[in-house]
Amino acid sequence: MESTKYVIPYVPVLDALDLSSQEIVMETRALRLPVMLNNWPEQYPYAPITTADIAYSDSGIYCRFWSKGLGLKASYTEDGDRVHEDSCVEFFMQLPGEEHYFNFEFNCIGTCDAARRKSREVSTPLNEDEYATIRRATSERGGVIFNRPQGIHPFWIAVFIPFGLVGLDVNSPSFPDHFLANFYKCGDKTNNPHFVSWMPVRAEAPDFHRPECFHPIYFAER
Repeated sequence: MESTKYVIPYVPVLDALDLSSQEIVMETRALRLPVMLNNWPEQYPYAPITTADIAYSDSGIYCRFWSKGLGLKASYTEDGDRVHEDSCVEFFMQLPGEEHYFNFEFNCIGTCDAARRKSREVSTPLNEDEYATIRRATSERGGVIFNRPQGIHPFWIAVFIPFGLVGLDVNSPSFPDHFLANFYKCGDKTNNPHFVSWMPVRAEAPDFHRPECFHPIYFAER
């Protein structure tokens, strides 16, 4: 049986919209992916509801995450910090034929941890100027830490990753027809720790740094 081909649409109007104003466009035109596969249900039975809407423009990749679950936590306000310990969504990507991959991790107030990696242990973190090119908008107030351990809490975060940051030029003849990726939702140090993904992760314990488990996502024609 032939597997599903995932294609992200070309939506150039996104470049003209503020991230906080893109909800309707992303809702109606982006590729929606469920991020709810629990790879370790015996160790971590809880799995929140999470989706990722993804599209691209002439300048980069847009992704809008939405999640709803038990509790909400934000402990880190400085880029490069351990945002995976908070209520966190993640986008890992690798260009075809490349040895390294990129991890982009965001807590619910928009703090980002990102790097070029060969593995979990071997990485080059982004510098301050590179972090500044990653635009973000969230439903929560940026820069304010909190912990709401009780109740059900939804949040969204919209992010823009410029093609130049990952070494792409949409007008270049060498622009690829696809990339490899996986999407994650985690909260290592929340009241209900969880580690869920879009595509399966083959590991005995939670480990999202598995590029062998990334899946092709194709660029729609411009």
